[in-house]
Parts: sequence; structure tokens; C-alpha cells
Amino acid sequence: MKRGLLSAFLAGALVSAAGLALVTAAFARPQWFSRWLFSGPMPAANWWSEGRAVSANAEIVARVNAGVVTVVATRAARPEPERQPEAGVQRGSGTGFIVDPQGYVVTNEHVIKDADRIRVRLSDGRERRATVQGTDRATDLALLKIEALDLSVVHLGDSDAVRVGDPVIAIGNPLDYERSVTAGIVSAKGRKVYNEQPFEDYLQTDAAINRGNSGGPLLNMAGQVIGVNTIIRVDGRGISFAIPSNMVRRVVTQLRAYGYVARGFLGVGPQNLSPEFRDGLGLGDLRGVLISTVVQGSPAARAGLQTYDVITHFDGRQIGSTDEFFNFVGHTSPQQQVEVGFVRNGQPHQVQATLDLREEERTARQFDPPASGSRAASGLGFAVRDNTPEAQHALRVGVWTGEVTGGVIVSEVDPLSPAAESGLAVGHVILEANRQPIRQMQDFGRLTERLRPGSALVLRLSSPHQRDLRLLAIRVGDDK
Repeated sequence: MKRGLLSAFLAGALVSAAGLALVTAAFARPQWFSRWLFSGPMPAANWWSEGRAVSANAEIVARVNAGVVTVVATRAARPEPERQPEAGVQRGSGTGFIVDPQGYVVTNEHVIKDADRIRVRLSDGRERRATVQGTDRATDLALLKIEALDLSVVHLGDSDAVRVGDPVIAIGNPLDYERSVTAGIVSAKGRKVYNEQPFEDYLQTDAAINRGNSGGPLLNMAGQVIGVNTIIRVDGRGISFAIPSNMVRRVVTQLRAYGYVARGFLGVGPQNLSPEFRDGLGLGDLRGVLISTVVQGSPAARAGLQTYDVITHFDGRQIGSTDEFFNFVGHTSPQQQVEVGFVRNGQPHQVQATLDLREEERTARQFDPPASGSRAASGLGFAVRDNTPEAQHALRVGVWTGEVTGGVIVSEVDPLSPAAESGLAVGHVILEANRQPIRQMQDFGRLTERLRPGSALVLRLSSPHQRDLRLLAIRVGDDK
């Protein structure tokens, strides 16, 4: 009896304490109490922290964002005398991510293709000149290198472990809206898009991907890169494709070591075994790929392989499709001897073959950037002359009103230089540099010869058709 009374007393005390706590919360934090009371259970992906809802997606983005970069590729446009007397520039931007604290950045090959100058903008606003360590057109991947300290790294995950339906996050620079974040799921695996390369093996996602997302990471819920966003279908919605991270890992390893990807070449044209082939050739349920052609002088020809042979094994691994065949051969190093198992006229055979280097990789060379335009005036990216009527006439900048005299007139601007990016143009007259008056060429030369790469040059200038003076800042010789 006493034990029952004691239990009842304790239960009542607990209920009273809970009620008091709820009343106190209702008065002390009414908004929190209202959300708790009426919103139902909190989703597993969210929790409450210091009065604000925090999502798993937000935590992943906060952790990874510093390793995602903007890639700006600049190309010099050839002048057309009849329309465009001066050279211009074409700029394109994409996304990339840092995979090594030494400054290695992964992006798409098409983002930096034919670029004369590449710059990488970090999440903290720093910009660095990038050099190309290597490219692989077959997979549309490129590896860049920048020189910078305190870099955040994004880690590659295991794309083979990804399942259709898994949630993913994309971070990128779509339409120049930097660091945009979208979310979705993995829609499919092993997709082909163009069927132009034998190595197409894309992840499909419905996460929103647009121009400028190219080269950016597709992340899993652990914050690891499981794909590099590469292709969008402009004729559909929610259909985009990413290069699997395991392929990225293999390619980047070779780009870093050699500047290109060394893929093995056997020298046969394989075809999948359709029901018609099986019936017509009497192959039954044989698994493998049918040889339709043998390249003359190739490793396959030297090993004795022939048309109508069915390759069933490559170096001990069974082959069931052309995709598997190309992956096995392409991921084997040139000059490596392999064992090829095949069936001819119903009889199994084995031969040894030493792989060659694929022709596409044979002609691959490390990136050699073309020479840029004028780098006059000690690396400033522009040249000047004394501001005289003769110079104005020669540069075709019009007639001055006479209100601005002296200074030096800009006679040439490298279209790929920081000066051009800052808005400096032929015909601008520089009247002051770093607050020092400029009256003639000697003044400008004495001031600029003391400048060091990476320092800032602030100019006060005007143009023939503007009365108002303005300021312009240039990062001198900014090749960092």
C-alpha cells in the first residue's frame, strides 16, 4: 500500500515538473514553444541549435564550400580589320574544386579549352593565376595548379557505392551566380550521353545544373565528391550528368604524374552479342564481345586475333559488354602484357598481347599556353606615350577639349592583362599614379619601375570624351 502511494506521489511530481517546464517555456520563449507545439515531430535531418533550425545540407555546404572555386578562362579574340580593328577577349567561367592542399584543382576540360589565361577565384576572394597540369578530352577532365596558402580540400568519395535515389548536393557558379547550391538525388548510373567516347559512364542527377556549374562537385551526404558536374540536357529539365568520382581519381592521378592519361590499346572493334549475332553465328549463351575489325599492325593483329572471334576474358576478367571491354583495356597501362581469352569456331583459346598506347593519347602534350599580347611597361600589361596632339591623332582617340593637359596616354593594352580586366583602354590619359602627379613619360617610368609583382597601382585618369576624372586600380604583374 505504502509502495503504491509512493509511486503515485512520484508520478504526480514528475507530471507537475513537466507542466511547470512547459508553462515556463511558453512565457520565456513563446515562438519556440509555438513551433514545438504545432509543427509536429522534427525531421531527422534537422535539429535545433541556439534558436535556429540547422539542416544536414547546410552543414555539408558550410564544411565543403571553402574548397569550391570559380574558374575564369580568358581567350584572345583575333581582330577582324573590317569590323574590329583591335583584339578583344572572350571570357567564360566554370567551377572547380581543390583536391590537394598544394593547389591542385579539378575542373572540366571544356571549361578551360583553348584558354590563353586561366584564373581561379577562391571562396575568400583571393584570385590566383592557374597553370594547366594536364587535360583528358576523353573524359572531359582537367587538372589545374595554383600557388596559394591555407587551402581547403574537398575529398573524393566512392562513386561505386552510390545508389540510385541517394540524395546529392551540387555547388557551382551557374550563370555567374557564384556559390549557388542545389540539391536532388542520383537519378541513374552508367549513363551514356553522346556515345562519342568509349569511356562514357555518367551519373545522372535531377539536382539543378546550369551553364557555369561545369567542373563543380556533386556531393553525397558525407560531404564527399561522388561526381564532377559536366553535361546538361538543354531539351529537358532535371536531367544532368556527372563524371563518377572513381573515374576522376584514376584520371587525375595520371594527369598529375604525366600531364595526360596513358590508356592501353588492343586494336579491335568490339560489338555486343545481340540475339541476331548469337543465332546467326551459333554462339548460344556465350558471354563476351564479338570482334568486327582488327587494326592492322595492332597488338591484336600481332597476337593473331581475327574477325568473328569472341573475346570472353581480358587478363583473367570476364567480359560481358563493350563497356566492360573498353574499361578493362583503357585502365591497363601501355606496354603491359595481358592475356586475352577468346572463342573461335566454338573452341576456347588464349593468347598474350602487349598493349600499345591509344592514338589519342599518343599525340597528347602537356598544356603550353600561347604567348599573350604586349606586356609593356614592366609587366603592367599596357604601354604609354607622352600625351601630345600627335599621339592622340596616331591613336585615333579624338580631339581633346583642352581641359586636361599633360600626363601620359595609354597607347596599348594587353587584352588578357589585369589592366584590361580593370577597364583600362587605349586613349585613357593617366594624370596620377599612386597619388603622384604624372606629367610626362619620365615621371611614369620612375614610379612604375619600383613596383613589384602583386602590388597595386592606383591610377587617376580621364578619356578624350569624359570631363570627369576617375580612379582605377590594377594588380601589377599578378601572376600568383
